[in-house]
Amino acid sequence: MLFDLRALGYFVAAYEEGGVTAAARRCHVAQPSISMAIKGLEDVLGSPLFQRSRAGLAPTPAGERLYPRACSLLAQAGAMVRDFREAPREVLALHLPDDVLLRSAAPLLSWIDAHWPAALIRLTATPGEARLRLVADHCKPEGDLFESVAREPYVMLVPERHPLRFKARFALADLQGLPLIERPYCPLHERFARLLAQQGITFEVRASAAREEALLQMVELGLGLAVVPQSHAAHAPRCIARPLDAALPFARHLGLACAPDDAALVPALPLMAAALQGQPAPAMAGRA
Repeated sequence: MLFDLRALGYFVAAYEEGGVTAAARRCHVAQPSISMAIKGLEDVLGSPLFQRSRAGLAPTPAGERLYPRACSLLAQAGAMVRDFREAPREVLALHLPDDVLLRSAAPLLSWIDAHWPAALIRLTATPGEARLRLVADHCKPEGDLFESVAREPYVMLVPERHPLRFKARFALADLQGLPLIERPYCPLHERFARLLAQQGITFEVRASAAREEALLQMVELGLGLAVVPQSHAAHAPRCIARPLDAALPFARHLGLACAPDDAALVPALPLMAAALQGQPAPAMAGRA
């Protein structure tokens, strides 16, 4: 026999209110409706759900077991109704590479929340799955529109107690024998390793990070040094950033990219880029 959702609602009201009178008042029905619903549930389940007394209703073990399940069923039923009644939300799939800190994208997320409130933001694992991409210019999919956000150099990140923390800048020779933490997810990783190999510089790979947040924590813990984008050093307060020598001309050019036929994103791209740069931007036409 199927459960009557209305009966389950009356049961939940009686359980939470502790009495038939209060439950009837809460549900805007007569008291017999509450009593009959509870009696019907007890007949179906074969167990009493409440102990009745002058003080009100006290749930039995069966009532205690039914209560969380009844709440779950009622919540699912309500969600199903909302799914059918509400307009479907537009999904905005966003890709942030592993060498981009999520917190650095906060201005972008705030802009989307303010100017595109109906959008459901979904972070993707690969750029191909996304409509909007925060990527380096040489990593964007071919044919994408690209709106520049920032160009920044790489620096050497040193633990605050490391002996080399007093160096003014790092040259190639300074990397000889150093314990470094790899950033295999970084597009410049192979280029950096190739340059060191060409110069005969050998170093100890102490650890390998899967994401930038983990790498910053590894450096703070003293596991090794790392070459990171300059802006990331601000998020590692127990580390010191030192510039690299001119012989290590590493920099990245970040921007926002999207497909040229994405009618919703193309006009918004420069506005979102301005938000990432900390510039005030007007609302996008046609958006709430």
